[in-house]
Amino acid sequence: MSPARVFEAVPGRPPEWPALAADGPMFATERWLTAMRGRVPGAAYTFVLREAGAAVLALYGTVVTGVDRPGRGEVFDLPYVLVGDPAELPLSAAARAARAAGPPLPAPPREDWFPHLVVMLPGYECHPLGPLARDREALDALVGAITDWARERGLRAVAFLYPPPGTAPLGRVLSARGFTGVPLAYSCELRLPGGGFEDYLAALPRKRRGEARRELRLLREAGVEVRAERVSEPGTDVVELKCGHSAKYNGRPPDRAKTAGRLRDLCAGGALLLRAERAGDLLGYGLFVEHAGVWYCVSTGMDYSSAAARHTYFATVFYEPARLAYPAGVRRLHYGQGSWRAKTARGCEAVELPGWVLPLDPALEPAVTWSARTTALSP
Repeated sequence: MSPARVFEAVPGRPPEWPALAADGPMFATERWLTAMRGRVPGAAYTFVLREAGAAVLALYGTVVTGVDRPGRGEVFDLPYVLVGDPAELPLSAAARAARAAGPPLPAPPREDWFPHLVVMLPGYECHPLGPLARDREALDALVGAITDWARERGLRAVAFLYPPPGTAPLGRVLSARGFTGVPLAYSCELRLPGGGFEDYLAALPRKRRGEARRELRLLREAGVEVRAERVSEPGTDVVELKCGHSAKYNGRPPDRAKTAGRLRDLCAGGALLLRAERAGDLLGYGLFVEHAGVWYCVSTGMDYSSAAARHTYFATVFYEPARLAYPAGVRRLHYGQGSWRAKTARGCEAVELPGWVLPLDPALEPAVTWSARTTALSP
């Protein structure tokens, strides 16, 4: 590293964070990071590169010491995503079969992967931040310093998880530094064509377009109305619906107070709430936050006990937001990971997100190499 450059590992976030994140994604905003605090368990750090005392480049990460999710892992949990069978990730059938059979040399036991460093914002994307975010020399200096920092602390591995295509200079640096790339996920975004909702529908494949019209018609016939409102805090019915949604997908009831607090933090400063209602009862919702001209879908929920709620997810998350985005001057809606087939069927583009992994414990290296060789995403 050049003598003019200084590396610093700052617990939490440095005072310069708002300036560093100014051109970053919504996942780097104070609102999002406040809402997601504790989502990735462990000690969080901002790794900063300074020139003449000024912060010019930063990456956010967490030292993960373990994951408490009985029966399942998390998408920032290295043994789970590299050698496990993560239902959340769109692995191909061949990749799942390979993982079921296991590597020729048994992978180290789960506990031997911890602690490890995950360089990732808690929106499941990795973004360099600051004026030198695309400068290869600066990125190389920061990646090298982060790796040395992790090695000095006895961490088992360093992983840069889910960098999107726009961070290509970082990927080239990681590859040159000996990190192993593994395809892990898709991120979805809808780019609206033309000038109105009918143009959006017209751009869908013919069969899918017919399905969209049918889904909207069935909701109308069931007496379901979708309405939009600007909110600064969630209603109790939104919290209850989210708790039920989380219980279904996580296999256990969530902490209601934490769920309510997270929704309050997401709504703070204003959010767009799409409500699907019948006779005043909430059946489904989609919550969106605008950042840099993009609408980010940050929370969804549906009443799984009601047959009338069946198509409310599509209406509140795709169709009505698309309809409203046109007059608002918005042409991009960001949906992130998960449910990629449902998202692409409704006009989204799916882009591949890799993980870049460097084992610092030599015992992990065969498993990481095997994962890279056998992992592929479902087409």
